[in-house]
Amino acid sequence: MNATASRAEQPRFHVGFVLHSLTGGGAERVAICLAKCLIDRGHRVDVVLGKSVVQYPNSLPKDLRVFHPVILGIGRGTERLCAAHDMEVRRLHANARHAPRDFARLRPRANGVRLQQRHVYFAHLVAQYLRRERPSLLLSSLAPANFAALNAARLVPEAPPVVISVHANLRLDYSAYEQRVAATLYPRANAVVGVSQGVCTGLHEALGLAREHTHAIYNPLPAAHIQRLTEADVCHPWFQPGEPQVILSVGREAPAKDYPALVEAFGHVRSACTARLVIMGRLSRPYRARLSAQARWLGVERDVGFIDFDENPYCYMARAAVVALSSFWEGLPTVLLEALACGTPVVSTDTPYGPREILGDNQWGRLAPVGDAAALGQALLEILRGGGPQGEALRLRAAHFSEERAASAYLRLFEQVAARPDGRVGVCCANSCA
Repeated sequence: MNATASRAEQPRFHVGFVLHSLTGGGAERVAICLAKCLIDRGHRVDVVLGKSVVQYPNSLPKDLRVFHPVILGIGRGTERLCAAHDMEVRRLHANARHAPRDFARLRPRANGVRLQQRHVYFAHLVAQYLRRERPSLLLSSLAPANFAALNAARLVPEAPPVVISVHANLRLDYSAYEQRVAATLYPRANAVVGVSQGVCTGLHEALGLAREHTHAIYNPLPAAHIQRLTEADVCHPWFQPGEPQVILSVGREAPAKDYPALVEAFGHVRSACTARLVIMGRLSRPYRARLSAQARWLGVERDVGFIDFDENPYCYMARAAVVALSSFWEGLPTVLLEALACGTPVVSTDTPYGPREILGDNQWGRLAPVGDAAALGQALLEILRGGGPQGEALRLRAAHFSEERAASAYLRLFEQVAARPDGRVGVCCANSCA
C-alpha cells in the first residue's frame, strides 16, 4: 500500500495543542515540529497559548491557527507577527458569563491543593477555546499547559479526550506545589506521554501512574530542516575558519543547566589545549556576570563568550567542535538530538533522564557524571582531540528520532484514545521508544 493511500484511510483529527507560550525552549521547538507534521498529514491543529509570546515565527507552519490571550493591549505584537507570516490568529478573553462559575469550580481545594490564580485563569481560557472550537482532542505540553488542559476538560460538558506530555524529571523539575497538582490531575488524563523511557519510569515512581497509562514517545527531530539551516552564514569571529575549536552550549538560564560546572570543566580543557567556550541562550546580565567572574577566576575569561537566543542555532552547531550539556537533570534534551543532526559530536552529563537513551553507553557521544567538572572536562578534551564518532555516523543516529516516527506514534495514540469509550488505551501500540 502506498503512503498516499495509507494517509487517506487515517481519520482526520482537529487537535488543540495547549502551550504556555512559544518562547525559545526545546519543548516549544518540539511542539512546533509536531504541529507541522500533523498539518502535513492533513490534520487540523490549533495552538492555544496561555501567554502571548511567540519567538519562533519563522518555524511556524502557515496553516496553524494561534489562539492567544489579549489583556490590556498585551498580545498585539503577537497578532502583527502572525499576520506577517500569513497565519490565522484569534483572541481569547475571559468570559463574563462563564468566568465566575469556572473560577468557583477550580479554586476550592482538591486533595489538599488550592490552584494558583494563574493556573485557574489559563484553564478558563482553554475552556473558552473548547466551547467555541470543539476540537476532537486536546494535546498539551509542560506543566502549566497540562494543568490547564486537564482542568478545562473538567469545566466543559462533553469535553474531548486529553493527552498530556511530560518533558521533565518530575521529582527534580516540578516544584512541591506542581507535584501535588500533578498527582491530582495527571491520573485524569486519557493518556500521558513521556518523552523518554526514563520520564515514564519517573511518572510511575513519583505519581504511581499505571504503566499502561503512560506512553514513551521520543520527540520529533526535523533533521532535514536542521541540515538545511546549517548552511546559513555565521558572522561571529570565533566560528570562522582558522580559529581555535569552539565548545558550544545552547540552553536557557535555569538551575538545571548547571553552567558553572561547564565553565569549570572548560578551565580543565583550557589548561590542556587551546579552545573557546560559547554559551548561547537568554541569560540575564547578573547570571552572565556571575559566569564571567568564575571564568576570570579560572584565568579563561578571554576564551568564554555569550550569544543571545537565535532561532537558528544550527549554523553555529555545525561549526562547533563539540556541543556540551552540563545539566543536573533533563527529560530528553533536544539540543543533543539537534547536534547529532548537524553531525557535531556531543558531550553530556549522564542526567536522569534522556542523554543515555540518546547516546547509549558512550556509543554516540561521551557521558560524564553529573556535577563532576573534571570528568566533563576530560570528556570534552577527548572529543576535541578527535575521539568518538563524527559526521555521518551521528546524523544516522539522529535519524532514529525522526519526525515521521514521532508523528506516527502520536497518531496511533490519538486513534486509540478516540476509539475507546472511556478514552483509556494500552501501552504497547503507542510506544515508539523501543
